[in-house]
Amino acid sequence: MDVHCSTCREPWDTFHLTQDAIYDTGLSHDEASAWRRLPSSEKLAPRYRAEFTSAGWQFGATLLNVIRCPGCRQGDQPDPETLYLKASIEEILGDDFDALASHFNDHQL
Repeated sequence: MDVHCSTCREPWDTFHLTQDAIYDTGLSHDEASAWRRLPSSEKLAPRYRAEFTSAGWQFGATLLNVIRCPGCRQGDQPDPETLYLKASIEEILGDDFDALASHFNDHQL
């Protein structure tokens, strides 16, 4: 199932975001593998957010809320309405990734 970047609208597969994107960061293979075993509430701790940012990613409250991705052009800004909608859905659904993915996909967010 795909979710879209709030800036460039690039679709991203939820499996890639939750399982593979971590390997594109500066973490070692062992560190990235350990990250995959963390509870979802710890996957965007400040250390990991910094690693993702260095790789071109910016996320909202969850990994499924892609604000910026490696495909975004320098200087492009995210759509404010999309940011608001995604944040509101995250607030309601929390870290229920299946429900988030379904809602984001249904509304091409």
